[in-house]
Amino acid sequence: MKKYLLHISCVFALAIGMSGCKKQLEEYYTNPDKTTNPTIEKLFSSMMDNNRVRPTYWDLRTLQFNQMGKYCQMTAYLNELTTYSQIDDYIQNRWNDFYTPNNQGNNANDAGSGSGPLAQYRTMQRLFKELPIDERPNMEVFMMAGRVLLLDQAAQMVDMFGDIPYSEAGSLDATATISNPKFDSQQEVYDTVLTQLKEMADWFAAATLNTVATSAFANQDFVNHGSLTKWRKYINSLRLRYLMRQSYVYEDRAKTEIQEILANPLQYPLVDGDGVGDNYSPVNTDVLVFQLTNYTNNLDNAFTEIKAQAAPDYMLNTVMLPVSDPRIPLMFDKFGVTINKVFYPNATYRAMSQQWTQVMQSDSINYYSTIDSTTYRFNSHLPGIMMTAAETNFLKAEAFERWGLSGGTAAASYNLAVRQAIAFSYYLHSTNTTQYEAVTQPSTADVDAFMAKPAIAYSGTSDEKLGKIWTQKWLAYGFTQCGQAWAEYRRTKYPQITVWQSTSSIYPLPPTRFTYPASEKAYNTSYSSVQANDTRTTKIFWDVK
Repeated sequence: MKKYLLHISCVFALAIGMSGCKKQLEEYYTNPDKTTNPTIEKLFSSMMDNNRVRPTYWDLRTLQFNQMGKYCQMTAYLNELTTYSQIDDYIQNRWNDFYTPNNQGNNANDAGSGSGPLAQYRTMQRLFKELPIDERPNMEVFMMAGRVLLLDQAAQMVDMFGDIPYSEAGSLDATATISNPKFDSQQEVYDTVLTQLKEMADWFAAATLNTVATSAFANQDFVNHGSLTKWRKYINSLRLRYLMRQSYVYEDRAKTEIQEILANPLQYPLVDGDGVGDNYSPVNTDVLVFQLTNYTNNLDNAFTEIKAQAAPDYMLNTVMLPVSDPRIPLMFDKFGVTINKVFYPNATYRAMSQQWTQVMQSDSINYYSTIDSTTYRFNSHLPGIMMTAAETNFLKAEAFERWGLSGGTAAASYNLAVRQAIAFSYYLHSTNTTQYEAVTQPSTADVDAFMAKPAIAYSGTSDEKLGKIWTQKWLAYGFTQCGQAWAEYRRTKYPQITVWQSTSSIYPLPPTRFTYPASEKAYNTSYSSVQANDTRTTKIFWDVK
């Protein structure tokens, strides 16, 4: 038990010697002379260095494609008896990666994937308290920005598990005491997230950094490059995301706070692309974390090892093909079969049925479309997505449609979001330095024609409009944001997929949450307080539709 308590209390010898953003942190992974003395600014950079955010083999292969993507049909899968089972070792690994660091290797291609944001932030808190009073203004911005990163990850943990140890987790490093951390209720964690994000939004709006803080923050912040404006936009967009996620439970709060955001764009700016659609610049506008310059892996094995390279049935056949979605050649290859060493390409884009048996799927996969080689499978430069303009505008569209708020219209926000989602798909395609086929960015005329189609145009009843918003947002998350897609599917019940029911009596349907990992059950005595609700069918508090 003592070993486990040390683990959950975030005890670690943190060896962090990161360089600034100008070299994309590569010196950290290649320089053997790493410091053993962690500092606040380097801990902050290490929190950002999170391969649960970057699209890497380990996270996508073990968690996103193989579990969350299956549950909302963001990815294709084989109809096995264990299709909907929880893979306990991988869930344990994901749980650990929130509480303890696991990104201290020298090789950017290692499987180690989690930055342990809670552990690292607790150390930052201790170091900040130990600073002389006159030095604290130099580090305060790191504490505020680091808290934003932690709050986002904490909300994502709630979305997966429900109640989690939070307020008391990390006690040894923070307070020099060992304890069994209590499980904070998921509603309390969300309240903390939203309350503190509002505090961070107001702090960054009023912040004026001194020369030391300005230089240090610009050097260590390799996502927003020290821009307080981009941090403000990111924070307010996170607020929008998590207010909307709990909006069917705490609607009054969501409506009030979202109205305050949307009615005051100067005080609460958003990652919304500033009104630019077809030609907006994701690299300048969105909040993205890029691969390290010495990262050389790609995602092909993550897809192919579990047959997730197949194009998802509902996505391609039902959502995209009937409207000739201009993203199809950016997201999929037609693929084909090789006979006597001669490759015969498939004539059209088409996904194989998700309702077929495992044997039929395995025998037929070559005759149907697959995930695009250039954009996804063989791309070593895909960025991690923290927030996009398209997501923000889909959230705005939902708010305007449901509540008739001031500050914009549902139609304008929806139309802008779809256009940005198309532009973002092309941006991802263009990040690959090896173009396996020539695909151009969809023209404005092509996008206009697409937007005019009845299935896409912002028309119909309010419920039909919301269905379009939610389905297009699910599509826009793409294959590297399966966690967000799964959360929104559970919240909205869109897209309206047909769920194949497994013949397994234990796992007939997808779960509504992950159950807690074995270590938590075995060693944390506080587990007894949540044990009764630790089932795969217990819903997260915001899942009420």
